[in-house]
Amino acid sequence: MLTLPRRPSPLLALSALFVLLGGCSVNGSYPDATEPDAAKLRFVANTSNATLDYFDAAHCDGQTTGILNNLLLSDTARRVGMSVPAPKDAKGYLEVKLKPGEQIYLRTNMNTGYAVCGKGFNFTPEANTEYEVTFKSERNFCQTQLQRLQRVDGKDVRTPIPVLKNDFPACAGRSPLFPKIYADTPHRLELMNRVIDKSLVVTVKTDPAKEKIESYSPEKLDTLISERKAKLGFELPADYWTLYRANLKTFGDDMAQSKARSMERFKEQYQTRLRQLKDEQLEQWALPKAANAKPEKAETDLNVAMMVEYFRIGNGVTLEAVDHHLERMAQMDERYGVCARFAECWKRK
Repeated sequence: MLTLPRRPSPLLALSALFVLLGGCSVNGSYPDATEPDAAKLRFVANTSNATLDYFDAAHCDGQTTGILNNLLLSDTARRVGMSVPAPKDAKGYLEVKLKPGEQIYLRTNMNTGYAVCGKGFNFTPEANTEYEVTFKSERNFCQTQLQRLQRVDGKDVRTPIPVLKNDFPACAGRSPLFPKIYADTPHRLELMNRVIDKSLVVTVKTDPAKEKIESYSPEKLDTLISERKAKLGFELPADYWTLYRANLKTFGDDMAQSKARSMERFKEQYQTRLRQLKDEQLEQWALPKAANAKPEKAETDLNVAMMVEYFRIGNGVTLEAVDHHLERMAQMDERYGVCARFAECWKRK
């Protein structure tokens, strides 16, 4: 998930410096969960002054897990004995234990002195499961990725999980980060849907002629397989190519559905924002506007923000489809020993 950086005020930058220099910031204020079936999570940061904050019903102001890649402080050495090792290119990382089965809220954050960037998201850890949050910055963006970690046949497998920011009822109205939300009713849902249907994204992005993406046709699949066979230069059994075709078709189907999935997540995210509005404001925003009438600034600002959010969501959906495809193809080539004979085989990251 991509997030645009924000320029901090001098006061914010100064406050951040004092926090960084505080003794508790190195290892953080969050204590590891003590449940025997606790989930384990690794935070990998490839950017400066990176933190991962933890929120639950008892800690709506958040707890810190430590700081990574700071010029003045040593990295926290928090480790919890995860079975899947950290990526070789990790600039810095920490590990924590999480209570399983309850929804929490996590937030990545960085402060470079001239920009602040990060992403908050909802997350429900599963018992005895390992996860990895990777946080990095590139050009004018920062990116947060969540993956499930597994050891399969002696191999490390990383499976992407959508990074979604939804309502967090456990803390609603108890912290500036979690504003009060109003319960859904049939009337409120109708109003929210009318506001969303008038948004820039729905207006622009629902034209089938502009957004239609076809799945791979049988002819296209034949072409891709023929090109791969010619490139390999050696024979593989027929069941390999049957699986190869099935994987390509699955990827084509996933990509064909990416716009619909992006729109579905977009509407969910928009509803999350609109739940903070009272009925009276929803009713006003839902009314048809006269041709020369201008919407409220707050409505326009939200509309623009959600347009940006739509493209972030779309990037995330595409990355998920690509990652799943690469994983399927890598498992296939490992299974049939392709990498032992072909340097350009499909490989896991």
